[in-house]
Amino acid sequence: MVRHSKNNTASGVFTYAERQMVDYGTKTKRLGTDSKRPYDSCHLCLNTSRTPMVCSLGHIFCKECVMANILEQKQTIQRLQKEFKEFSKREKQKRDKERERTDAIEVQRYIKSEVGLSESDKKRKDSDSEQQDASPREPAKRVRLLEDKSSPVFSRGKDRALQRSHETSSNDADNKKMSSFWLPSQAPEAKETLKDPSQLTVQCKASSEPHTLKLKRLTSVQFRTGAKGEKLCPSCDKPLLNSTKIDILRPCGHAICHRCVSNFVLPAKECFVCQKKVSSEAEDVIRLGSDGTGFAGGGGQMVASRYDSALQA
Repeated sequence: MVRHSKNNTASGVFTYAERQMVDYGTKTKRLGTDSKRPYDSCHLCLNTSRTPMVCSLGHIFCKECVMANILEQKQTIQRLQKEFKEFSKREKQKRDKERERTDAIEVQRYIKSEVGLSESDKKRKDSDSEQQDASPREPAKRVRLLEDKSSPVFSRGKDRALQRSHETSSNDADNKKMSSFWLPSQAPEAKETLKDPSQLTVQCKASSEPHTLKLKRLTSVQFRTGAKGEKLCPSCDKPLLNSTKIDILRPCGHAICHRCVSNFVLPAKECFVCQKKVSSEAEDVIRLGSDGTGFAGGGGQMVASRYDSALQA
């Protein structure tokens, strides 16, 4: 450490004290027991779960909280579907109006060309009359000029074709590509877009990777409570903690430690509390999720990090 590091501001490197005072960069912090959610706490309200229910991945919720969350997500999806339907209707109306405007312009252009009132027809007649006056006795030469792409006659005809194509536009400014990108008229516009919500479903947001959440697939959890209010395993009578591997039996919902499930439930293929059938561990056993204990052997996330953007000059 540099001498007098807390008061030295002329050094070429950041000292530890200066790095702590600067509020940018990656910051890490060790998570202790107080930062861990208890295994029986609801993921939504973070209180001890009342009438607990678990999803297929072992996330525990209060029955009231999870039903309110499912209802809120369904209402949000319905609102998004309604907004998308109205947006699609507005876009269709815009396309219809644009098509009608284009058709009207094409009709007017066709009428003018038939009666000979369009500017392109007038210019064509003037140019044709000038050519007839200039060389009335050389029709073969004029044909050769029309067929020659490098001739000025062909270029004038090409210009007239381009002009007729530009007459379909209502605004001449749209056809001009100005190089002055700083003008407000040339500023890009963000078009209104909406994502189709038809594929949206109710999601469980308790994990980093959301998964589908359905009310009929939730399992009610039954904890055995001791004399002092602690939750116990109904087989070995050991208290259930964040460091304990807790399994939930899907057919009955009893919470049993993993060792008792492996030694008694799975070999007998039935719950020894209520004698309901248990087919296999993959189908009828749900591992209850836990955030760990804060110790290295307790599992869960041990370190939290946050990144703040650097200072900009």
